[in-house]
This record gives sequence, structure tokens and C-alpha cells, in this order.
Amino acid sequence: MSTLRRDLGVTLLANIISKPIWLFTDNLVQNRIGHEAYGLIGALLGFGQWATALADWGLYALVTREMARDLGRYPVIGATTLTLKFWLTLLVGILFLLLGWLLGYRGAQFLWLAALLLYQLSLSYLQFFRAFFQGAQRFRVDALFSAGEKAFLVLLLVGSWSFLTGDLYVGLLLMAGLFTASVAGFWVFRSYGWPRWESNFRPLWEVFRYMTPFALLGYATALNDRLNQILLERWIGAYENGLYWGAYRWFSAAMMYLWIVMPLFFARFARLGRQRTPELWRTFIRGHLISSLPLIGVTGLFVGEPKLFLVLFSHSTLWEIESMSSILEALALPLVCNALFTIYATYLTAVGYEWAAFKLMMGASVVNGVSCLWLLPALKGVGAALGLGVSYLFYGVGFVFLLGRVAPFPVPVKLLFRLGMLAIGYVGSLALLRLGGTLPVGGVALCALPCLVVWVFLTGVWKYWRYAVRSR
Repeated sequence: MSTLRRDLGVTLLANIISKPIWLFTDNLVQNRIGHEAYGLIGALLGFGQWATALADWGLYALVTREMARDLGRYPVIGATTLTLKFWLTLLVGILFLLLGWLLGYRGAQFLWLAALLLYQLSLSYLQFFRAFFQGAQRFRVDALFSAGEKAFLVLLLVGSWSFLTGDLYVGLLLMAGLFTASVAGFWVFRSYGWPRWESNFRPLWEVFRYMTPFALLGYATALNDRLNQILLERWIGAYENGLYWGAYRWFSAAMMYLWIVMPLFFARFARLGRQRTPELWRTFIRGHLISSLPLIGVTGLFVGEPKLFLVLFSHSTLWEIESMSSILEALALPLVCNALFTIYATYLTAVGYEWAAFKLMMGASVVNGVSCLWLLPALKGVGAALGLGVSYLFYGVGFVFLLGRVAPFPVPVKLLFRLGMLAIGYVGSLALLRLGGTLPVGGVALCALPCLVVWVFLTGVWKYWRYAVRSR
């Protein structure tokens, strides 16, 4: 437990330094190149995320799990996964370029699509290489690469800011992704050995078939996360999607917290397995609290002080700021759902319930699509945010019921209920402070942390933290 605490501390520190800097930089980029150009970039990045989900084919999860179980399997795991990764990336890249052409992207838009697709695929390679370090429990090296890509990109932007355009921004994204992925790959090979090229088809096919559940789950997750953005850009327009992205960026930044900490718990759960032990139970409770409390805290700010997140949009009109504020408030729903339920998905996928997770996520994608069909024409960006929230609620509740059926420990119903009451009380309190209108700009944000602490004690959540941090 003490090692996990140190690894979590280093990981969070590295990302606390780099991610906020990137977040503000990205805001400034959108403010400089305009909502329409950034809306198109956001849609193309979402399109590319679908490609990376297929190009990964669950290899990230496989490498993490197998390296966590036995480092001695690296020569076999490295050879098969790296060869399979190459062929998948090549085929998926060609397929999605064709799909982009069929969707109507031509000329400069198609060039942006090709560059951003290659950028997303390079990030897929970066995640793939990081899996070797995560599985080996080398979380500090993983933290370096987690923060490194965005840090390098910020440096590139600073050096080219005076003549930044949409074309240049796309090129800088591609440069940062390719460079960081190359460095990560070189580090893996120097640390564990240079893998051979697997020319035998049989082991490649076996890994491909074995990882199909993880691949389908990854694709379903990417489909659900980006479906509303693609629909918004194609049906309503790039401008509306740019406004959505102005708010969604902060939701994505908050979700990045889970991408930072959950791989640690995924690797730990893969090692602990399905044996009912006190260590597994404490790890789950700790993961529940670590994933929930910070995101609940951010959720309150989305509702209580949304315009505070948009202060860098100096070129935006008052109406545009109001629109992005409304979208940000609506994104509080998917954010709090992820805060409460992500740990359930993390444990169950780590111990082998990928098919069940895939079915739940496909159901969530259907819910998202149907919600968007109903909500987008009238509510536009707000409708896209609400559709995403309803889909995450469906997905999260499904995982709670699944855990109750198959896990070696019971669902922590009391903790889940207390966290739900904490979220309602805390967010409601900040909303009332905002509606009161007596506090200056930023006043609600200053009240957020004390208010959260009060609700942590009022709901009794603090008792669970005392139990979770015990070493034995």
C-alpha cells in the first residue's frame, strides 16, 4: 500500500505540473485560430480516436496484464504484440482515410484528417509502450511519458505562437506525437530487450482472437465518447462543435485524471485477481475514493462557476460564452457518473469481464445516439452533453449490478450511497451560492473546497478513507 501511495503521488505530481499548462495553452489555441477551425480539428480528433481504438485491439490491456503477472514473458509478448500492432495500425490507417473520403472530407480538410489520424495513431503507440512500464509496476517512468507529450507540444507552440494557424497547429500535434512515441519505444527496448519480428501467423492470430473482447470494448468506448461530437459537427456544423469543444475540453481534462490514476489500479487489480483478500478490498475502496472525490469536486465547479473556465476566450461574444457555460453545466452529469462508477469498470475489465463490459458500452452508445437524435436539433451542444451523460449513467449502473453478480466481494452500497449524497449536497450547495448572486466572480470557486470537506464529514465518507489507507 505504501508503494502504491508513492507511485500515485509521483504520477499525480507529474501530471499536475503538465496538464493544467496544456489545458490553458489549448484554450489559447482555440481562442487564436477560432471556434470553426477548432471545431473541425475536434471532430477529426474524435474520428481518429475511433481509429486508435481499432489499432490498439486490446493490446494495451494485454501487455499491462501479462507484464504484471510475469516479466519473464516479455520476449514473447513483445514480439507478438509489436508485430500485430504494426499491421493493425497500417490497415486501420488506410481504412479510416477511405472512410473520411466517403464522409465528404476533401482538399485541406482531408489533409488535416490524414495528419490528425497519424497523430492519434502515434498516441496509440505511446499508450502501447507505456503499458510495458505499467505492467512492470514502473509507474514513475509511465508518469514521465504521460506528461511528456503535452509538455513537448507546449514548447513547440511557444516557439511558433506569433505565426500560429490551424495548419501549423495540426503539424505541431503530429510532430509531438511521433517524437514522444519514438522515445517511449526506444526506452522500452533498451529496458527489456529488442523484440524479434514475429513471422509466424498462428501466434498473431491467437493474440488477435484472444484480445477481441478488449478491442471491441475499446472501440465501443471510443464510439460512445465521440459519437455526439461527430453528429454535432456533421448535422449542426463545425461552429457549434467548436462551442461544444470549448466546454468539453474541461470535461476531457477532468477525465484525464482517471486516465492518470486508473491504469495503476488496473495493473494492481490484474495482479490481485479474483481472490477475496483484505488487500483487494482495501484497494477497491481506495480506488473508489480516489476516483470519486476529486471529480465530484470539479463537478461542483462546472455547475457553480462555469464561466471561470472560459475566461481565456477573449475573442468570443457574450452569447458564445453563455452557450459554452450551459454546455459545461450539462457536462457535469457525465462527469459525476464517471466519478462514481469508473472503479467498477476498471476492476471487472482487469480480471476478465471484457465481453460484459463491451455489451454494456454498446448499449450506452445506442442510448447516446438515440438521445442525440432527440436532443441535438433543439439543444445543440447542451443536447450532446446530456446524451453523453445519460449513456454514462446507463453504463455505470450496469457495472454496479455486474459487480454484485460476479465479484469476490460485495458492492459497497453504503459507500456508493454516501458518495451520491455527497455529490448532490455539494453540487447543490454551490448552485445555491451561484443563484444567490451575492458573491463576486470566483467567490463560488473559493467556497468549493471548504464546502466539499464539510459534505465529506456530513455524509461519513471520511470513515472509509481511514479504513482504506491502512497498511494491513
